[in-house]
Amino acid sequence: MSSKVLPMITTGDDTHDIYARFRQSEMIDHQASFTVSMHMERHLLLICTGGEADLRIGHRQNLATGGKMYLILPGTSMEYKVNESKPLQGLAIYFDLLKLLPLDNEVTTLRATSSVEMYQRCMLRSSHMDELPYNNFNECVRVASLLHECVTVPEENHPFRIQTLMHELLTYVYALPQERKLSNPEHHSALDQTLEIIEFRYAEHLSREILAKAAGLSVWHYSRVFKSQTGISPMEYVNSIRMDRAKEMLMMPGQTIRNIAAQVGFQDEFYFSRKFKKHVGVSPTAYQRQKRSKIAALSFGTTGHLLALQVIPHAALIDSRRDQHRDLFFSNIPYHLGRSKRMNPHTWQTNVELLRQASPDLILCNEYEAQRLKRTLQRIAPTIVVPWRGLDWRAHFEQVALIVGQQTQAQQWLERYDRKAANARKQLRHLLGKDTVSIIHIMMGHLLIYGRRNGGAVLYNDLGVIPACDLAPGQVYRALDEQELLHATGDRILLIVDQDQDSQQRWHSLQHSELWHQLKSVQNEQVYPLHEMPWLDYSPYAHDQIIDETMKLFGGPL
Repeated sequence: MSSKVLPMITTGDDTHDIYARFRQSEMIDHQASFTVSMHMERHLLLICTGGEADLRIGHRQNLATGGKMYLILPGTSMEYKVNESKPLQGLAIYFDLLKLLPLDNEVTTLRATSSVEMYQRCMLRSSHMDELPYNNFNECVRVASLLHECVTVPEENHPFRIQTLMHELLTYVYALPQERKLSNPEHHSALDQTLEIIEFRYAEHLSREILAKAAGLSVWHYSRVFKSQTGISPMEYVNSIRMDRAKEMLMMPGQTIRNIAAQVGFQDEFYFSRKFKKHVGVSPTAYQRQKRSKIAALSFGTTGHLLALQVIPHAALIDSRRDQHRDLFFSNIPYHLGRSKRMNPHTWQTNVELLRQASPDLILCNEYEAQRLKRTLQRIAPTIVVPWRGLDWRAHFEQVALIVGQQTQAQQWLERYDRKAANARKQLRHLLGKDTVSIIHIMMGHLLIYGRRNGGAVLYNDLGVIPACDLAPGQVYRALDEQELLHATGDRILLIVDQDQDSQQRWHSLQHSELWHQLKSVQNEQVYPLHEMPWLDYSPYAHDQIIDETMKLFGGPL
């Protein structure tokens, strides 16, 4: 089955080959995993049964309250602002729509090599755009509740029942009565609909005719409505989106002007260059060479990469109580973004507002922030994603250095670090012998053991310390049952205990247990209490400090 998204948005007239695939259901309450901003990767049916929230879908602002339903398409940005006194309640149903491929030459060839029917993801818009009428609200709540129960209660988890309920639910959603009369509010809705098409499909061939058809208006009428609402013509708007995406690509290492032109919808790189200079004020080549002086680091680790390169971020995530290993730089960072173990919607919203005030030249984030905020961030400044999961800290460091033009400085830093680590490694062989060491963390009441990322990357990889319990490659940490401590902790424990109430209670209970006193490291008084930083920071700035901390712990000279 192909996962490629078709450049197709149907109004529902051609649905005989569409199949709905359920993906996930979630109860919405004050603890819901909704973040302040998300870029939808699949269809979302949002059914609100109580409370309220400010809900921005694409360019449209809504007040979500009990009795309302919303259908949000893939490729749409959604911003969610919680009302702490009246948190929104309801159900969120995520699903994909799959459409049988038409029989053209390419598909015929594909089918000739496989007996599997070829489907691709598609989008199906309701006749009412985002907010759905109340008509079938009660039926949707009933079926969605049954669907959620079928998924979450093991004895009710029957695959065909899930599929049946999913299709029944969408029958109510897409069978809602259509309003044929085109009024001014519908003009606005049709316009917003095409704005989303432009943001999602900017690299394709888009003309006024294509956009007007999607809006259900004549070309002349659509162009007039578009300019009255946005101040520019449809094609000027298309080109502005293309230029914004091109600016991001120009900051990525290894990109050529020709490739970038093709990726944003231009077949002629010289025509692209002329359009870019007219829009931005400088040529693409000159823009590539510009020094970025105002860099916002939206991921915590990225700040550590910049600091190792002696680049002070213009905005960065900071928790002054926890991040004491970076306190020398706090006063030099103009905009302090909020950071906590539980990044709630209010924190994200505040951070977005601070970023708007900061007006950075460039935003660096990882895939997790990008999943929540990328569309929002792209409206503030060019945004580059440095993937946290897919790369180790050295590759992160080298990629950040390329982006900010500090490749030589990064190479020199790594050479100095490797010499320092090699010297410490020799000393630790004599200090520790064959002793095994574990990094144990009590966080939010959970008992965790760390692998070869964070502090383990330095301890086990760079310094050659023997792990008491080696985790799978790429696994950051693993939750432990207390009984596992006997064989997982080894000869020495590096212990981090968070200050929250749940963690302190767990620690109090553990250290007074009989099992704790049976541990070899406890009996030999080789438990080393640590502050979480720099040990849980996965960046070169912290890793240099971890070498020093390790030598202090185990009695070696600095």
